[in-house]
Amino acid sequence: MTAPSWLSAADAAWRALRRASRGPSVRRFGVALSAFVLWLLSSTRAVAAEGEWNAPPAQSFFHPDSVVLPWSQQEPRWFGAASIDLGFIYFRPRFSTGYGRPHSRWFGVDVNPIFSSEGIATYAGLRLELPLFNLRAGARYWNTFQRSFLEPRERYSVEDIELRQGPKSTFVTWESELTFNVPIGPGWVLVELAGSYVTGVPDAYYVYEETLRVVVDPPWVWRTRVGYTLALDRAATVIVGPIFEVVGVPKRGTQVYRAGGLIRVSLGVDLEARGTFVPAIVTPDPLGAEGADTFLLGIRYRWATGP
Repeated sequence: MTAPSWLSAADAAWRALRRASRGPSVRRFGVALSAFVLWLLSSTRAVAAEGEWNAPPAQSFFHPDSVVLPWSQQEPRWFGAASIDLGFIYFRPRFSTGYGRPHSRWFGVDVNPIFSSEGIATYAGLRLELPLFNLRAGARYWNTFQRSFLEPRERYSVEDIELRQGPKSTFVTWESELTFNVPIGPGWVLVELAGSYVTGVPDAYYVYEETLRVVVDPPWVWRTRVGYTLALDRAATVIVGPIFEVVGVPKRGTQVYRAGGLIRVSLGVDLEARGTFVPAIVTPDPLGAEGADTFLLGIRYRWATGP
């Protein structure tokens, strides 16, 4: 049986990297790794031969009379891009710059400010995005409007995390996340593995981590999410699926279990409606909507500079 072309290409790239990185020089390895990433991003045959992402041209939502190539078929290039999420009481733009096919197959830098009713935050980090997986690593600074650091206790309620009895809650979370999205059967298996290191919290205090939505005894937090998404039509304009998630706080000895689902509706090559409903089903802290992504509805708009 012939191996899939993307697998053969990845194996060839890995062998080339190993040959190029041999030798005592760390600089040589860095050059080899950079060459490997740029080669992987600029290669067009590995995925196009599969046909999975070789979709026909699509319409732009804001310019319906124009026909544009899907992100996965555009020419590799240096680019600036934005992915803007607008929903109920939140605004999350993400600005990116790098090399490759924007929003599809690229390597570069993300900057992600967040504006919500709970506070403001800024994330900056590196990202490698490919059709089958996505790897990012960076740091996020949170400045909350009404929360304070928390005195240690066994469990917390919504009232506990909203009381201003301690120092104002401002902190930095160093985080990394690896996401796999692999076609199996009629749909895609989704796996996310994430680790976070929370800093800036005074000794003898806990903190409510705004992004992970759990009470943390710093510094470590981990998260695992698995799901299966399925397209409801041949053009994959409507995608739905169940989600299961576990978040662990080692120093507290606690885990939060969440389960629910998501829906994605494509409105054009550059616009998508998104819904996420993943409430906590087992948790040491009865935080209600503050303890999970209970009900998120929004619109995502994507843009990138041309060749």
